[in-house]
Amino acid sequence: MAACEIASPHDLTFEMGWNSKDRFSFGDYSQYGEIQLYALAQLVKHPISQDFSIELSREFVTYHALQKRNPSQYYHPIDNILVAETNLDSHKTYDPTARVIIHRDYLRDFLAALGMGLLISVIAERFANVAIEEALKFAQIEDEKIDEFTWISTNIHTPEFTRHDYFRGRSTIRRNFIIEPYDRPKFERSPWYYFGEKLVQESELPSFIVNDEGKRQPLPKDTYLGNYINSGIGNFGYLYFRPEVLQKYLHIPGYSVFFHMRNWGVASLPGDRGTIDVGINSQGLVNAFAPDIADLSLAEQAYWASFSSLPSGEICEEMFQTRMQQNPPHSPGVVDLIRDARSQLNAHFKHQVSIDLFSDTEPSKQELRRLSVGPVSNQFIEVLELAKLLYEWVIETMQIEPLRNTLSALGGAVDKNLRQIKLLEKILMAKGLNETQTRSIAAPLVSLNKLRIGSAHIGSPELEPVFQLMGASTMPETPRAGWSLCVETVVNCLCSIADTLQT
Repeated sequence: MAACEIASPHDLTFEMGWNSKDRFSFGDYSQYGEIQLYALAQLVKHPISQDFSIELSREFVTYHALQKRNPSQYYHPIDNILVAETNLDSHKTYDPTARVIIHRDYLRDFLAALGMGLLISVIAERFANVAIEEALKFAQIEDEKIDEFTWISTNIHTPEFTRHDYFRGRSTIRRNFIIEPYDRPKFERSPWYYFGEKLVQESELPSFIVNDEGKRQPLPKDTYLGNYINSGIGNFGYLYFRPEVLQKYLHIPGYSVFFHMRNWGVASLPGDRGTIDVGINSQGLVNAFAPDIADLSLAEQAYWASFSSLPSGEICEEMFQTRMQQNPPHSPGVVDLIRDARSQLNAHFKHQVSIDLFSDTEPSKQELRRLSVGPVSNQFIEVLELAKLLYEWVIETMQIEPLRNTLSALGGAVDKNLRQIKLLEKILMAKGLNETQTRSIAAPLVSLNKLRIGSAHIGSPELEPVFQLMGASTMPETPRAGWSLCVETVVNCLCSIADTLQT
C-alpha cells in the first residue's frame, strides 16, 4: 500500500526537533495517512556545529547485535561479516548526502522479525535546453502513473522562467522499490537466545546421499553413532562430499578449516556454532562425520547437502585410523612439515654464523589454513596460488645477510646481486658438492619459484616441465597430487641443505 500511494521521497522525510504543537520529534517515526513509517537510516545535521552524521536504526543494530568496528562499518558478532556501511558523500554546491549499504540477507531477516518491508523511493530527472519549444518533441504530463509503483512528469520552462533565451525541457520519473521480508526470521543465526520451539516438517530437512545406491535421507539428531551404522547412514557414520564444500570454510570470514594431519582436520563455524570432523580420501572426496552435520542449523545442513556425493574410495585413512581404530598414523600436516624443515635449516645456519636465517614472519591464519588443506578444486591454478604462499613463507623469509656470511665463511665469493636460491646453491658448492649435485638438491626451490611466477601471469603456464624438475616422470593427475609433490620435495630440499651444512 505504501509503495502504491507514496509517490515521492519527500513524503518519507523524518524531521527532528520541535514542532508547532510543542512536541519534540526524534525523526525516527512518521505517519502517512494510515501508513506507519520508520527510518532505517537517518542523515542528521547537528543543530550547533552543523556537522552531518548518519545514524543507523537502533532496532537494526540491536537485532543483529552489530559491532561498530570503525566510524562507518558494522559487523555481525557471530558471522564476522560486514553487514552495514555508512558514508557521507560530499558535494560542492549542496549539503552532503548519506550513502548506506546494507547486506540484503541480514536486512530481510530483520524485516521478518519486525513484520515489515522496506520502501525505497527514487527520483531521476533529465533536462534539455533548446532554442525552439517544438524541438523538445514532448507533451507536458503531470504525474502520469506508468505502472503500480512508477510515475512520470514532463514540463517545459519558458525563457521567462529560465532567464535565458532557451526553453528547458524537464522530465521526472518517480519509482518505488520494495525489499520484502523473509517468511520467518533466521532464529538459528541470531545472537539472541531463542526461547520458542522451532517446529520443522521432515519434508523441509535437507537430505544427504547415505549409501552406494544413492539413497537420500535427512540425518537424525541427538542419537548415537551406533544408530547411524545400524541404519546404514554413511560408512561408519562418515558421508562423502565434493571437495568444493570446503571453499566456504577457507574464504568466508568467521568460518575456518585446518588440517592438523596431512589430509584430516576440523572445519569450524563462526561463533562456536559447531565443528565438523573432515578429511580428504585418496579419490579427492571430502569425508565428514554425519552426526556433526546433524547438529548444524538447517541452513548449514542445506549447504553441505548441496555438495553430497556418491561414495568413492575409502574413508580418509588418517581420520579412520585415529577415530575408529584408536591408532593415529604419523602424518604431520603441511604447516608442521614446513615449520620443522625451516627450524632444522635455521639451526644449522645459526650454528655457522650465529644469526637466524629466517625472519619471524609467518603467513596469516587464513593462509596457513589454505596451505594445510591444499587444493579443493580441479583447477591447477590453485596449486600456483598455494605455491606463491609457500614461496613467500620459505624463500622470502630467508634473510640475505646470513646467507652471504655463511658463503663467505666457507670461502666462497659473494656476489651482491644474487638472491636466496642462488646463494643457497653457492653455499652447497662451497661445501664441496659439484654443480650437478647442487642443482639436483635445489631443484624443488627453483620449481617453487616457477610456480610462483606462473600464478602472476594470465593464461595456463606449462606445468609438466616444472613438475619434472621436482622429480615427477609425468604430469600429476590432479591438483592435489601436484601440491603434495610440491610440499614433499620442498621439505626434502630444506632438510638436505641442512644435512649438507652439518657435514
